[in-house]
Amino acid sequence: MKTFVTESRTRSGNNRYHNGMKTLNRTVIFVVAFAGALLAMSCKADSRASSDTSAPTAGSEGQSAAKTPVSQDATSVESRLAKLGFQVFASPQPLPAFSVTPLAGDAALSEKTLAGSATLLNFWATWCPPCKQEMPSIEKLHEAMKGESFKIVAISVGEAKDTVSAFIADRGFTFPVYLDEKGVAGQIFASQGIPTTYILDADGRAIAGTVGAREYDEPELVAALKELAAR
Repeated sequence: MKTFVTESRTRSGNNRYHNGMKTLNRTVIFVVAFAGALLAMSCKADSRASSDTSAPTAGSEGQSAAKTPVSQDATSVESRLAKLGFQVFASPQPLPAFSVTPLAGDAALSEKTLAGSATLLNFWATWCPPCKQEMPSIEKLHEAMKGESFKIVAISVGEAKDTVSAFIADRGFTFPVYLDEKGVAGQIFASQGIPTTYILDADGRAIAGTVGAREYDEPELVAALKELAAR
């Protein structure tokens, strides 16, 4: 009996170790992939700047004028997102494990529950001016996408529920808001700063992302997201 218990505990410990390593590996791959996309954008922008002194640079909203090259045809959702300033992954990226709680309700949200519809995954905070700048456009996007297979997941990073609740109520936003009070998810997904936003496909995989504020109710972006939702 002692031997069986010892072996069971050992196997359990090994399983936890291997599961933890799988999660860590997925996290590293995801972060490296996004950081690589940002680096590619930066390198391309630097190259353009050196050859053309009139080339536009990244604005205060954190968007680069250079576009990430993608292999899809010019009419694909990915190519359209790239033209709009998003950094597009070379291939869809499965999300690392994470869990956040809703501002209203009890059901936790994780990477597993994101599958089933296209998603705008946004990381923000109440003290962040660029976050506050773009939030009205996220509300307009929320309204524009009603009836589509699409959802918005806005995750507050490192703030208490009362703080977030008062902020949302004061501004009358109705899109779904979640809490990452300890900042764990933020460390994984928003290490480049906030706001950071990802576009997910119906399988819950990231196909594109951006750092910095932008307008999410642009007609071209709404059209691209509707096409993504219809896949």
